[in-house]
Amino acid sequence: HQAPFLGLLRMVVIERSETDAYLLAAPAYERWLKSFKFLYELNAIPTPPNLPLNFDAAIESELCVVGTAASVRKALLDQLEEAGANYLLCQLAFGDLPLDASLYTASTIRSEIMARVAAS
Repeated sequence: HQAPFLGLLRMVVIERSETDAYLLAAPAYERWLKSFKFLYELNAIPTPPNLPLNFDAAIESELCVVGTAASVRKALLDQLEEAGANYLLCQLAFGDLPLDASLYTASTIRSEIMARVAAS
């Protein structure tokens, strides 16, 4: 009998520098947030209380993980271990994040994170 899945969801952006990742992810998160909140606001429904209301709060809450391959790998592995999670769902496209950024993140996760985790 297999243990149930205990997962984490993270919005992830990987770039060649921490600054580049932040500069891509911050406006994309703000655009995503505006879209996410639209129907809540239209119907006068409170947004979920744990929803980070700006990008810095999303980083602080660990909903968003952005940086270089090495820093993202370390953050994600640390978060999985701390939570006792055995499943990770990465949202690589959100807001108005450019397609090239999402594709770079996806290929880097495959080559720099999944391959290294599988090898260890």
